[in-house]
Amino acid sequence: MREDFRILIVCTANIVRSPMAEVIAKAMLRSSSYPILVTSAGTRARAGHPMAPHALTTLRNLGLDGSAHHARPLDNALVSDADLILTMETEHRGSAVTMEPAAMHKTFTLLEFAHLTGGRNLRHKSDTIGRAHAVVRAVAGRRGAPARRHPVEIADPYGGPPEEYDRCAREMGASLSRVLGELLGPR
Repeated sequence: MREDFRILIVCTANIVRSPMAEVIAKAMLRSSSYPILVTSAGTRARAGHPMAPHALTTLRNLGLDGSAHHARPLDNALVSDADLILTMETEHRGSAVTMEPAAMHKTFTLLEFAHLTGGRNLRHKSDTIGRAHAVVRAVAGRRGAPARRHPVEIADPYGGPPEEYDRCAREMGASLSRVLGELLGPR
């Protein structure tokens, strides 16, 4: 087993949602000594494109910097290498699983994973990589359980007003906080 836990965040062009989520997650993990690596990619990304201007502004307003980001396309190696894949839409989840069918057990929309972990007290003892893998297995096991209807996709604000980017960042931040909290365990 590797000595780190790798999260891949996926959207369409890798210039708005997934890179904003990547930057937000990395900021949340800054004070943690836990070896979680976060990256992002897009199902239809054009390699090298910078983050969208409104996305950069939204991050800057949160005290974060996304200016170093360059889009990259989703590929089999990224899917295989990830321990957890969090997507913005069910279509993105389908793309990852189509590339690598064995990834089904580790691929969720961000909102789906956050919902399936939230408030459930999954009771994993350690705060090690083993805990993170156990959480992913537990959440995969809950996927088919009957549950209340809840949103599973994060809307793409691309082309919309700045307020939509801000709303998107808040929604992703709340979900990432829940996901990372469960993966890391009690502090």
